[in-house]
Amino acid sequence: MERVFERTCQFRGLDFDVAASAGWYSATAGLLAGFAFVAVLLPLDHPERDDHDPATAEAAAVFVSAFFSLIILSISYAVLAGRIGVGEIQGVAAHEQMLAGSTFGLAVLLLIFGLHMVFGHDGASRHVFRSADRVVMNATAFLGPIVVLTQLFSNSLDLLRYRALSGGEKPSRCMAGVPLGVWLNLGITITAIVIISFFAVFRDRIPRREGSARFIAGIVLVATVVVVIWSAVVLPLLPARSVTSAAFETGALAVASALVVAFAGSAWASR
Repeated sequence: MERVFERTCQFRGLDFDVAASAGWYSATAGLLAGFAFVAVLLPLDHPERDDHDPATAEAAAVFVSAFFSLIILSISYAVLAGRIGVGEIQGVAAHEQMLAGSTFGLAVLLLIFGLHMVFGHDGASRHVFRSADRVVMNATAFLGPIVVLTQLFSNSLDLLRYRALSGGEKPSRCMAGVPLGVWLNLGITITAIVIISFFAVFRDRIPRREGSARFIAGIVLVATVVVVIWSAVVLPLLPARSVTSAAFETGALAVASALVVAFAGSAWASR
């Protein structure tokens, strides 16, 4: 595997086309939104369900939140795919992709989490899907969040790549040939992974809380809306140099990682 950094702490500059990948993300988000919409209609196909069953209401809330989040992200990624150019626009696009990537990952996890609501609370077939439900829970609360965190770290490197190649920032301190900022971001990522792993190991000690599913759905939907407002309203008013700075990069990574950790913990609480 090719090293991203030279021994001298200089970035090698691996090319990555943010606009091209955003187009694929937009198509994927739109496709998944279609699945979420179909899942919302599932309770309508089961008239024998109890209308007052809280599990059914929570499942509907989860799928509706996933649907709206994915629709919003599909449009946002379509806009991001149009940010073609050189210079500052590349750095701003990398910043937007990092933020959108965090909410996209959470929206996908929320959609998968909806399967847990269906498998785990459908009394007629609960025993049939018991093994599948365990797989879904591990994917939603453990493996999936780790994948999201690693992708967030990878996106943070895109911002560092932009700063290095544009000459806007030169690493002042390095360790083992890698800029100190990368170690800081890696530390945030590893810390979040350790916490999520801790949740998975001690899942049985996490108290079950009614309404955790609605809380998760609210987190994802609100985070998606906040990211869109930030990208559409606030971001154009800020200097590109500030948006692509190391402070913004690390702060965004820390906040996004905290959201992923909160998602994982709440998912176990609703098991």
